[in-house]
Amino acid sequence: MSEQIAAAKRSQPFRSETNPTSSAAGIADLYVRRLDERFMTQLRLGDATDLDFLKTMLFEAFFWDPETKRPSFASFCGDAEFTKLLAGWGRTGDRAVIAQQHEVRLGSAWFRLWTPESHSYGFVDARTPEMAIAVRPDSRSMGVGDQLLNGLVQQARADGYPSLSLSVSPKNSALRLYESAGFRKVGESGTSWTLLLSLSEQQLECTSGCH
Repeated sequence: MSEQIAAAKRSQPFRSETNPTSSAAGIADLYVRRLDERFMTQLRLGDATDLDFLKTMLFEAFFWDPETKRPSFASFCGDAEFTKLLAGWGRTGDRAVIAQQHEVRLGSAWFRLWTPESHSYGFVDARTPEMAIAVRPDSRSMGVGDQLLNGLVQQARADGYPSLSLSVSPKNSALRLYESAGFRKVGESGTSWTLLLSLSEQQLECTSGCH
């Protein structure tokens, strides 16, 4: 019975947990159940039951390049940087959006806040959540990434954040998706670019895959 209840909760449309009164300001427009006519892809807000899936998606984000040798997921879980990025998930500022099809999770986009003392590669400042996104290999090229990005951007705006940041390799094809959504390069960290999206200036539009 508990599994049925959890499944029912996961199938609900998005709701704003930090500001439930903000639905009229845009959450209702996006978080009423949105279905892709071809793939029946549903977006929902993530919860604590999605942590293991987020770790799987983080692994996919780490090893996006097919030319990079990929270790087993089990062996890589002990990597210090990997562990840090989702440690203590559920703290203030943590958000995730899940894309699923008939209760099967296809991908996720998430963000969290960092500090100057403890942060990830795309850190800009303590007010700006850093986001990441990943889609299962067998669910790519279906518009899922576009929907996830749009959903997370709308959630960040509804939560009142002024901007979103991320880290991406300039060789990653996802760079085109981010730039089409309005992200702009503001720095570099190692071989990756730091991109920033200003939410206060961005028009309330869907990204390229959400027409």
